[in-house]
Amino acid sequence: MSSKPGIRARLWLAAALPTVLVVVALLWVFLSRYAEDLTEAWQERARVAATQLAGAAEFPLFANDIETLQRLVEASHKGDSQLRAVKVFDRDGRLLVSAGTLQGGLLPLEARVQLEISGERLTVLVPIEGSPAARVDLFQETTGLGLPQPDATTPRGFVLMQFGLESLERRRSELLAWALAATLGAMLLATLLSTAIASRVTRPIGQISLVVQRIASGSLDARTNPQHCGALSGLAQGVNEMAQQVAMTQQELRQQVELATRELREQKEAAERAARLDALTQVLGRRGFTEQAHTEIQRSMRYQHPLSLLMIDIDHFKTINDTHGHATGDAVLLHFAQLLARELRENDMIGRIGGEEFAVLLPNSNAEQAARVAERMREAVANSQIHVRGQPLHFTASFGVAEFQAQELSLESLMARADAALYEAKRQGRNRVLLANPPGV
Repeated sequence: MSSKPGIRARLWLAAALPTVLVVVALLWVFLSRYAEDLTEAWQERARVAATQLAGAAEFPLFANDIETLQRLVEASHKGDSQLRAVKVFDRDGRLLVSAGTLQGGLLPLEARVQLEISGERLTVLVPIEGSPAARVDLFQETTGLGLPQPDATTPRGFVLMQFGLESLERRRSELLAWALAATLGAMLLATLLSTAIASRVTRPIGQISLVVQRIASGSLDARTNPQHCGALSGLAQGVNEMAQQVAMTQQELRQQVELATRELREQKEAAERAARLDALTQVLGRRGFTEQAHTEIQRSMRYQHPLSLLMIDIDHFKTINDTHGHATGDAVLLHFAQLLARELRENDMIGRIGGEEFAVLLPNSNAEQAARVAERMREAVANSQIHVRGQPLHFTASFGVAEFQAQELSLESLMARADAALYEAKRQGRNRVLLANPPGV
């Protein structure tokens, strides 16, 4: 009789001990992983906070606006109860603004993100990088000739933040207490259920859980073997079907995202082209011409190269429209733009400013050279014709020529002088080329 309790005890231990060990091991792994994830979450939080402040501080630092930097730093310090200290340094390591009290020494200033956990504090150092837009060379040529770019690897400064880890330690303590309670509860439950389910459920669950973890990590081809799962074969089959559906959904979603991205890119490129080109003549519109003309003016001022502008207007264009209709007027505009383009070099620019008015920018050309180009254009227009209902239609154009002067400092002033010369050419009888007066005359 006395041997029966011993046999029952050995059987109970043989059934319960594996379950208890598995539960304890799983809880320990979970505890370790959760603690690591919690620490990583705090590190990421600190990194994100410092990166956000670095982004917000970029322009004030660039503008040397110390007052705005101080407000940003104080707002960050007051907005986070765990934040002990915030400091902003310039690129040479000089302290610009700060808030709170920093414990321990400074991290070495380097152009990369640094994290340091020491005792009950976490310190993060983030460089203040210049934005891509701020590093664009204003004078970079659109034709592909590159100019020296600023050093994009040197940060403008650094943001240092220090966080207290009291909350993290409290969470770890709560997690440890919870894990101990869960372990005791699991051991108690294991003593009641281990004999019934250990051999028939634990192994299939482990196999299914492994497959689910692989699916969650991105291995969408992972599958269970229902024949080896015993009573859980239905669950294993359901996991396989779920994985199949997830794989199909992921593939469809990826295709839809790629299609939408491609369509958006094509629409964006088409919109940018439409915004810069004139739809009728396919030369630059006013916006595209103005953008490129500003760049050429800056280049002319920098390298002291001559630059000239032609303002051109078709003579009596309203009469052409009124007499022959707008379709004929459009044909005249298209023919006119093609005639002008034939007389230009590869780096010259032509744009339709509005209605029948065109502008031509001639880099590396002074007023006399530009006048010769304008005269060739005038003759080409005067000698050309288009046919309207079988009848030839001749038309002419007037030209105003202005050479850019450094004291003007703007495209608007240059266009105004060329425009004044254009209207003087019209006043003197049209179909002629006139040079503009110097600035101030």
